[in-house]
Amino acid sequence: MSNPLRGTLRPAIDFLDRIAQPLVLYSVFMLALECHLYPLDDSLDSHPFFLWSERCVALIFTVEYVLRWMRNSGRGYYPLTTFGIIDLVSILPFWIGFIPAVDPYLRQIRTLRVLRMLKFFRYNRGLQVMTLGFYRAYFNLRPLLFTAAMIILLTMFALYEVEGPEQEEFRNLFTTLWFLEVTGTTVGYGDISPATTAGKAIVMIYMIAGLAIFMACFSAITSAFDEVFEKAEDPDFDPLDHFPKIRRQQLHIFERHKDVGTTAAEDEAAKEDETKQESNPAGTQ
Repeated sequence: MSNPLRGTLRPAIDFLDRIAQPLVLYSVFMLALECHLYPLDDSLDSHPFFLWSERCVALIFTVEYVLRWMRNSGRGYYPLTTFGIIDLVSILPFWIGFIPAVDPYLRQIRTLRVLRMLKFFRYNRGLQVMTLGFYRAYFNLRPLLFTAAMIILLTMFALYEVEGPEQEEFRNLFTTLWFLEVTGTTVGYGDISPATTAGKAIVMIYMIAGLAIFMACFSAITSAFDEVFEKAEDPDFDPLDHFPKIRRQQLHIFERHKDVGTTAAEDEAAKEDETKQESNPAGTQ
């Protein structure tokens, strides 16, 4: 059944669509200007113009959120859609600021206004295509990231046991994880490093494994983007329609090859062994 509000609210939403992108750029610019002029103050202590400017922008985006919810986009229950979540994120930092418990963190919360730039996803086909590429790559990256997590955890605890008695930094698991992160990404700040021979050997193995995982991840992303960019050359290609299609395809593959602990070949071999045992219970040749 059609929503009678769709036609009524359409002009207002069309108007908001025209001003949404300039408003996002304006709010980010005002945030940068406020931080530059009042680096030690939050929005309540800086010039009132910045506070009221933010209130106006947040109010407009809040009205947009309510109107879109009332109208509904037709792509599902609006608050749970991608656009609905993005629109909520764009106004949430402002409304969170009214909670008394977060007063000490207002400076940190106002930086979340930058997330409003996610609203460009609604209007920019290029961003939609890029996001679709990462989304397609995600399903191939999951096993790689799981493998990387195992390697990092194994190396982290190994360094904790080997280097911890020698260096205080490695007695802290978070610091050890930080070291592995900057090492695995080849950043290498050099602030800490293993001192023992065993520790150096562990890190050498970790760097080789980490580089292999990194190259595999890069290959998975490149392959996904090549496929998406090839389809995006079609002017009728709608990136938004392909997100659920990719998800359904991956769920179908997962259901067909779901890991149940044993493979079909192993099940068949077990049945053959049971059949042989039943036919020859005495074990005679």
